[in-house]
Amino acid sequence: MLLLLILTKSSLTQIKLSGTWRGAEIMDSSGTGAIFETKFKIIGGLADGYIKVESKNNDFYIRKIKGSKKYIELKLKESDLIFSALKNTDKKKTFEFTYNLGTGYLESNYDSVRQSRIVLYQDEFSFNPKTKSVQSRNWLPSFIENYRSGISAPKKRLQELREFKFVPIYFDVDRAVILEQYHGQLIEIIKIIKSHSDLRIQVTGHTDSDGSNSYNRNLSKRRAESIIKFFTKRGLRRDRIVIDFKGESEPIETNKTNEGKQKNRRVDFRFI
Repeated sequence: MLLLLILTKSSLTQIKLSGTWRGAEIMDSSGTGAIFETKFKIIGGLADGYIKVESKNNDFYIRKIKGSKKYIELKLKESDLIFSALKNTDKKKTFEFTYNLGTGYLESNYDSVRQSRIVLYQDEFSFNPKTKSVQSRNWLPSFIENYRSGISAPKKRLQELREFKFVPIYFDVDRAVILEQYHGQLIEIIKIIKSHSDLRIQVTGHTDSDGSNSYNRNLSKRRAESIIKFFTKRGLRRDRIVIDFKGESEPIETNKTNEGKQKNRRVDFRFI
């Protein structure tokens, strides 16, 4: 147990947070507030960099920041003022971020009255503390939508896609009803596809060898269609799904045993 704890702490220490991050103040009531951009480097657990905070009317200030990182906790404190087009920037803020291992966002409680938090995602963009102009905000609507929809930060999405492994969905004899035990797996597939705008999925239905070829082909189609219905009912666009059905023509196990037949009553998936 002690060794496991040491290894876990060691892996958390290796999480790299240095770089450029951007995001916004997000309120539980569905509103948004200030926009944040920051650039910092962490060496030996100490952080040093800059932060830009922009109000909703496009006024902003830029300050130096210093702080520290311990495992997944990042504490940043504003210091010297570089530029300000805002009033009342005398008070230096302190941000206590936590890196969300599941989604890849940096998150910090912000305003208790507005019930808001700051959410940042790591992105490659140019951050120049000497620039005194407002940059494009074309990234903001999709960021807000993705975060509220439970979609991970961009870099985390790439990791999720690389590590994702398909597992077939199996069906009872002569049935096309999706068993509840597979719902979570299908929801994960939906999340992956929604996370990548250029990704589609092929859904292929299969059966065992019991019954005629024509009946089994129709049954395999109904099984694939039940998956498509599950997907579209939960917000996945139909044009991102391709259907195929093979009947009994592509078994992955023998049809001479009940166990083999059970493996053949399935729907397979692949990204396209």
